[in-house]
Amino acid sequence: MRAVLDTNVLLAGLRSNKGASFELLRLLRAGKWKLVLSNTVLTEYEEVVKREAAALDLTLADADELLDVLCLLAEPCTVSDRWTPILTDPSDEALVQLASEAKANCLVTHNRRHLEPATRLGIKVLAPKQFLDIVRALP
Repeated sequence: MRAVLDTNVLLAGLRSNKGASFELLRLLRAGKWKLVLSNTVLTEYEEVVKREAAALDLTLADADELLDVLCLLAEPCTVSDRWTPILTDPSDEALVQLASEAKANCLVTHNRRHLEPATRLGIKVLAPKQFLDIVRALP
């Protein structure tokens, strides 16, 4: 099972050790699913995690270590430089492009409404709890 993870899910999983977002990060580390990651999405992760580091009780070194672990666990994907935007929020385009070009099984987000246009490309846009239910059902 391969998925693109919105930054809001990563942050939610780092903020609390309860809930679907945290459990997805735990199961990622356990090898139950594969994170698909591009340089653009990784850069967004880095920007947001470092900006929120103090609130997450992380040092910048901790944030770098976390990002390194995500890179080790992830399947890297290089995206093309040709993409026709489909969303109203340009900051989310990188997620949809990655999910589309990597042919990921889904895009996991807390903002399903904003990413709904991705479904026209055949991308399943799921809430963390929905994806967690799928991952837990895997053999």
